[in-house]
Amino acid sequence: MTSSILPNPERPPRHEFAATEHLAVEAVVAYVDNELSPMATTRADAHLVLCTRCSEEVVNQVRARSLLRGGAQMSAPPSLLGQLSQIPTREIDVRRAGRSNRRSR
Repeated sequence: MTSSILPNPERPPRHEFAATEHLAVEAVVAYVDNELSPMATTRADAHLVLCTRCSEEVVNQVRARSLLRGGAQMSAPPSLLGQLSQIPTREIDVRRAGRSNRRSR
């Protein structure tokens, strides 16, 4: 007898949280920004009613969002701005770069 619990290889994996799991940081941010799907929002709402920890995370995210959007002037030291300007703006295919390094050895 075969098990009917095996994953269906034709169905992509779900990237939503289970009702019994805590919300990931990304889910909290998406929840506050109203970017979750309607089903995920309903599940998050149900979880937040029962979970003080996640509710506090949502409150903290709302506060952080308000502070950032509040227009407070933010500044960074020139040395940090210089370092940030040196970050490449194009993405690097790490897998391809790793293969070319192996060939040159």
